[in-house]
Amino acid sequence: MAIHVEQQIFDCIEKQGSFILDAGAGSGKTWTLVQTLNYLIETKSKELKNKNQQIVCITYTNVAKDEIIERTEHNDLVKVRTIHDFLWECIKQFQKELRIKLIELVEEKLVKINVERDAKTRTDTKIYKELSDKKNKYEEAIGRLRTEELKISYENFPRYSEGKLSHDELIIIAEKIFSSYPKIRKIITDLYPIILVDEYQDTQKETIQILLNYLLECEDFIVGFFGDKLQQIYDKGIGEIPSEFGLVLIQKTENYRSSKEVIGLLNKLRSDIEQYQPPQNRRTGRIAFYYFPNPNGFNANDFIQSNLKDKWPIESIENVKVLYLTHRFIAKEKQYEDLLQHYIDVNKRDCLIKNEDNRGWCPFADFLFDLESLVDLYINKRIQQLLRNVFIKIDSFDSKKQLKDLMEQMVQIRETAKIGDIINFTLMNQLLPESDGMKNYDFEDKEKQEFYDQLMKLEYAQFLRLYQVQQENTPFSTKHNTKGDEFDNVLVIIDDSAWRQNYNFNDYFSNNMEKEKRYQRTNNLFYVVCSRAKENLAVVCTSDLASGAKTQIQEWFGEGNYIEGN
Repeated sequence: MAIHVEQQIFDCIEKQGSFILDAGAGSGKTWTLVQTLNYLIETKSKELKNKNQQIVCITYTNVAKDEIIERTEHNDLVKVRTIHDFLWECIKQFQKELRIKLIELVEEKLVKINVERDAKTRTDTKIYKELSDKKNKYEEAIGRLRTEELKISYENFPRYSEGKLSHDELIIIAEKIFSSYPKIRKIITDLYPIILVDEYQDTQKETIQILLNYLLECEDFIVGFFGDKLQQIYDKGIGEIPSEFGLVLIQKTENYRSSKEVIGLLNKLRSDIEQYQPPQNRRTGRIAFYYFPNPNGFNANDFIQSNLKDKWPIESIENVKVLYLTHRFIAKEKQYEDLLQHYIDVNKRDCLIKNEDNRGWCPFADFLFDLESLVDLYINKRIQQLLRNVFIKIDSFDSKKQLKDLMEQMVQIRETAKIGDIINFTLMNQLLPESDGMKNYDFEDKEKQEFYDQLMKLEYAQFLRLYQVQQENTPFSTKHNTKGDEFDNVLVIIDDSAWRQNYNFNDYFSNNMEKEKRYQRTNNLFYVVCSRAKENLAVVCTSDLASGAKTQIQEWFGEGNYIEGN
């Protein structure tokens, strides 16, 4: 079956056809993507080189980018980029058009601000002043962009009056450019006649629009999407590619990862793909659902000792991957609730818990992660790499001894010091340089100033515990950390009281589709976490379930695998 799937893709490419590969969990989607790239390298190299063209592979993360570069042996014919890096490479040379579209974007923002400002009945309030300040900044930016030859650049932080756009604006600007300038579309497709997109379901709608509405109409252009619509876990992702574009749908239905018991459950969670266990995968295991409605009294280690240790081939919690579906659970268990809540309060949780590509609003998070990376190098005695990464000049025995003393102090004080103290110690002793983002942090913005002041007062030990979770130094993870991973034994903890309106498992298990988007989001999340298990899977629900929900769970897991407790 696997060979058949790859051949379908190859045939599609030879016919100049664009396609979607829908690959269920554990089916080897990345392997197929790499095989497709290798096929193109083997069959199209001469033609592409003669025309000075390249194949593009767009990935969602830098980790995925590095993996594909490695698996295609760093072949120069393949340009592997994250979507932001690729789009910027495409449009950065078109400075005139960039300036026009940046002005257009700022004008749109100005209109919204004016409407919001004019709707206020009082002019002496804090919010009215903030809106007025933004209005003045936008007007200043528009004036400078129109009258000065500013070079438009892509930076960590937007400064429109200096021609700087950031992560959030880049895709919007790119979509505006590709929609308005057919010549630019032609230039890009002549350079990159084949674009493959990894994890298409999490790709933003604007990016899909660029590829399908504008580039696909160009002659001799092919786009291929690799992913699974049921594994969409980021809200900004498109999820499913619209059928109106007529792309060839190819499905990959084998599951090389999971036991037959887990595969049986996964097939009940979706109707579009029915997976089977190929001969290479002979795993067996157990699945079970535990209904223990007591979130405040739940402890993962105690649960494993009492309920799983005699059923699974495990010795301790270290042999089980515990998936909490929200960081709040882990923060409570690992004691960094105040730090997480501080970021949640300003709606910037992603700056703390996602990868470095999503931390632009808060440069201090990047700084702290970099600092702990230095400490890791010291603790693990990777001295040569440490010497290359510290900012302080190391050119003598005395300077090496000084560094050793500083690192020893850092190891000691980070258990008791405040975040502000640690940052000051690091900068004062030149362990790390002050980043551009820190230098340019907008302290004139009152929200950012207040956020900074409170962050500096928090215990650094909370960040240290978060860092250990993010680096997989504990058995705890969330669904975002584990997407694409696999583990022998998986314990999933769900609690509807922990995530406000984003998910609702009681409604999901009850087949209540009144809030369709929430239902689908919950379905996707449940599929992703359950499909991480290679052998054994246990799900624990600590919030209330209706009778209809319990009935559905028993149908999926089997009556004998449904256990109630307290």
